[in-house]
Amino acid sequence: MNVVVLTRNPNGIASRFLARRPGPVILDEAIGRRDVRRTLRKLRRVGITAAPVGLALRRAYAEAGSGPSLEAVATEVVRVPSLNGDGARDALRRLGADAAISLDNAIIRPETFSLPTHGTINVHHGAVPGYRGGPPVFWELRDGLDRVGFTIHLIDAGIDTGPVLARGEVPIERRSTLAETLAATIPRLHEASLDALEAVLAAAASEGEPQPSGGDHRTTPTLGDYLHVRKSLRD
Repeated sequence: MNVVVLTRNPNGIASRFLARRPGPVILDEAIGRRDVRRTLRKLRRVGITAAPVGLALRRAYAEAGSGPSLEAVATEVVRVPSLNGDGARDALRRLGADAAISLDNAIIRPETFSLPTHGTINVHHGAVPGYRGGPPVFWELRDGLDRVGFTIHLIDAGIDTGPVLARGEVPIERRSTLAETLAATIPRLHEASLDALEAVLAAAASEGEPQPSGGDHRTTPTLGDYLHVRKSLRD
């Protein structure tokens, strides 16, 4: 199966996957302007306190989930202004993608995710339907859980709502700070989810188990959520 990776992170879980299974990657480089608009929409929903929390979490997750550069592990890096643009779709056609793998992305539109013969598979860190969206580990800690799930699913028009191909979970490695907890847990979560992804690809699975309707969509935490998690780790 000819697999093409889609990502917006030049040294995250996508590069970890490509270190295991070298292949081409399409990198979305134009995330800054779109991130501003998306952040403003989030702030209107969850309040202004989400802004500093979002920045702090972004740094912590980037450090916890860092991997080698894409250039060091990919057979080809195709840089595009948007995964939802003509450049990305032309690259998928040129590369002859049987399947695309979405790793660490925002929303991908149907015009892109439907192009590969077997569709586009997303690696979501969170157990659906209760933990759609993110960030992972944080919301499980906020809810008093000691494990964090992951879901391998086909992308559809919703957000983390497509048919499920595989599931799993890992223990949350609790430390005295959130950054240390993420640094201890995120790599294990990434590796376990990539193990499951490789099994899905080996089986050439193209159909999955439909998800139930409903569920929760998680988003950037408020300051109150953040302080609650910090306190729980210190107790």
